[in-house]
Amino acid sequence: MRTLIVEDDPDLAHQISALLVGEGYVVDWSSDGEEALELGLSAPYAAVVLDLGLPGMDGLSVLRRWRGAGRLMPVIVLTATRQSVADMRDGVRAGATNYLLKPVDLELLLDWVRGAVNSGGPNVSTPVLEIGPLRMDTRAMRVWLDAEPLRLTPTEFRLLHCLIVSADRPSSANDLAERAFDNASAKTGGEIPVYIGRLRDKLGKDAIETVRGFGYRLAYAEAK
Repeated sequence: MRTLIVEDDPDLAHQISALLVGEGYVVDWSSDGEEALELGLSAPYAAVVLDLGLPGMDGLSVLRRWRGAGRLMPVIVLTATRQSVADMRDGVRAGATNYLLKPVDLELLLDWVRGAVNSGGPNVSTPVLEIGPLRMDTRAMRVWLDAEPLRLTPTEFRLLHCLIVSADRPSSANDLAERAFDNASAKTGGEIPVYIGRLRDKLGKDAIETVRGFGYRLAYAEAK
C-alpha cells in the first residue's frame, strides 16, 4: 500500500519512511505544503502522515483542500506542541484522523497507520464515525447513542473521539491525557479515570472496557 509522509524535517521523515518501508508500505515524501497538496490530489494513498508546520502551505490548509476535493484517505497529523481546543476542533472538522505530538513515538505512529488502513475498523477519514450503537459527526460536533442525541461536554467529546479512532487497540490513560486535553486544561493520566467514569454514566457502564495493564477500549470494538 502507498503512503505519503509530509514533513520538512528530513531526519524525522527518514525515520518514519524507514519504519513504513520495513512494514511493506510504499512511501512518498514531500517537505513542502504545495507539493504535498498536488501529490494528495493525484495519487490514491492508503494513509498520510502530515506535519502542520510546513513551508509553502501549512498542513491544516493542505488537509482542508484535500477534503474539499473529496480525498478521504486517513491523515495522521503531527504537531510540535499541544493543540488548543480550538485548534483540535479545526483539525477534526478539516478531516484529521488523529493527532500525534512530537517527539514522535514511532511505534504508536505505526499502530495508527496500521489501524487507519485496516478496512475492518471504523472509517475515521470521514466526517461521521460509527461504531456499535454510537454515531459521531465530527463536523457538527454531535453524538448519538442508539439514534438518540447524546449531550457531551467538549472534554467528553474529545475523549470519546480518541476512543473511537483507536477502537482497534486499548488507549493508555497517559495517551488519552495527551490527546484529549489542551495546554490550558492539561491533565495527567491519573485523572483520566474520572472522565472515563463520566462517559460510562452517559454511554452505559459496560460501554468502555478497562484492559488491565493497557488502558481503555470501547466494548463495541469487539463486535465490528
